Amino acid sequence: MAFLLYNSGYMNKGGYCMHIMIIGAGSLGLLFAAQLAPNCSQLTLVTRSEGQARELAEHGIQLVGTESLETKLAKSIVFQSYSEEISGSMAPVAREVDYIFLMVKQTAISPELITYIQSKMTRHTYLICFQNGVGHEVKLSQAIGWDKLLFAITTEGAKRIGPTSVKQTGHGITYLGELEPKNLAVTNHQQIFIVQLLELAGFRAELSKNMEVRIWTKLVINAVINPLTAILRVQNGELLRSAWALSLMQELYQEVLRLAAAKGIELPIDLWDTVQAVCEATKTNHSSMLQDIEASRHTEIDYLNGSLVKMGNELGLDLPANSMVYRMIKAIEN
Repeated sequence: MAFLLYNSGYMNKGGYCMHIMIIGAGSLGLLFAAQLAPNCSQLTLVTRSEGQARELAEHGIQLVGTESLETKLAKSIVFQSYSEEISGSMAPVAREVDYIFLMVKQTAISPELITYIQSKMTRHTYLICFQNGVGHEVKLSQAIGWDKLLFAITTEGAKRIGPTSVKQTGHGITYLGELEPKNLAVTNHQQIFIVQLLELAGFRAELSKNMEVRIWTKLVINAVINPLTAILRVQNGELLRSAWALSLMQELYQEVLRLAAAKGIELPIDLWDTVQAVCEATKTNHSSMLQDIEASRHTEIDYLNGSLVKMGNELGLDLPANSMVYRMIKAIEN
């Protein structure tokens, strides 16, 4: 898998002098890049393919609205495969990276990508992880160190229309914080700074002192909704229209509640209502897992229901419904 660079030299309007790198040019990557770039002295967007990087260099990022299309054009654009950058065949970036927003799926966090991230890290660089599910925190903490890691959970809605176009489908909130409560190296000042930067870019953002619960809440929502939409090949809202689908959702949900309790994680008491509300609010959406299945791509099932089943096995706790949907998705992938 090749990642290439789309680099924007926007001059900073908010008084900030920094270099932000966003790795991943999917829907959220494009949206955040377009919104954040005007407030950075430099922003670099790392894309999956050379073709996408070249199209971005030519057209910029188009924000598709209901009544207008706003184009965020870059003043300077550089693209190169990250493997070539590591080998030293590419000229170094103008300034050190201050913050890296990791906005790829868990399936993309390969040893090669981790090596690339390490090559961009300095003692002043912080990595902010936007992944769904669990498992990435272990790999990245081993490679980067807890003192350089922040985690983000976002409910921003975005749909990529094409290689350079994205539509914001819903305004949400982004929670930011540490996962290790004893980590004192990442100062509260750094977290406040990122929250303020996101708010300046037009996003709603908040600090969270309980990111583990936030991550598990998002994990539950994705584990209950996504695999069923992929297996049944339906939009999210269709799950609420079938008593059979609702009963499957409830089984998946109750199993995760038992697992969370066994691990000492106290989930919100109204989480089931939240699951249904998300399903209704995104009723016309095709889940990311369904899109992956339709495009014959590997899904994130290993980091959602697969991780839940693995944790259950470690605790001697059987999760038959989660095991069933996990095995069905793996069979469909094959």
